[in-house]
Amino acid sequence: GGATAALGAGASATAGTAVAAEEGGGGGGTTQPDFGGYTEGAKGGSYADKRGSDEVTVEVGAGSGGVAFAPTNLWIDAGTTVTFEWVGNQSHNVLFEEMPDGAGISGYEGLEGSGFTHSVTFETGGIYKYYCQPHKGLGMLGAIAVGGDVATKSVESSGGEGGGAGGGPSLPDSAKTIGVAASVAMV
Repeated sequence: GGATAALGAGASATAGTAVAAEEGGGGGGTTQPDFGGYTEGAKGGSYADKRGSDEVTVEVGAGSGGVAFAPTNLWIDAGTTVTFEWVGNQSHNVLFEEMPDGAGISGYEGLEGSGFTHSVTFETGGIYKYYCQPHKGLGMLGAIAVGGDVATKSVESSGGEGGGAGGGPSLPDSAKTIGVAASVAMV
């Protein structure tokens, strides 16, 4: 019994690490969309590659201060529906500052609290930049890359011992930890 359970958990942890590596961890770096510096210094700072998913959730009001979008930067396929889900105890909105020509999508201007959702289906490829109006000055910014025809940049992975490259956090080590923890929890 005990040896089997340990082996099962070990196998899952390895699989979780492999999945995390495919999503931008490991190696000497990874390619991410280039958001033109829009979210540099944004609260949260997380990145998620959710290409291949039909539906994705972005938390509105995430983070310890309740003024972040999680993930902050997102890469999805055209046709993906993103549900903005309000969390935390403050009022927020989602307004788009930039989007590709012809995109014709809209955010949500009203100030809402925890439990509210607003869904948007992104059909037009390109870069979308958005913010929360009351908290923009506090760094409540987000960006979404849609499709494969977007500018990209190479992001260096940190070794996990500090001393990573400057600029925004790429979070590959956190992604690995979450992947392993989620895989072990599923066993």
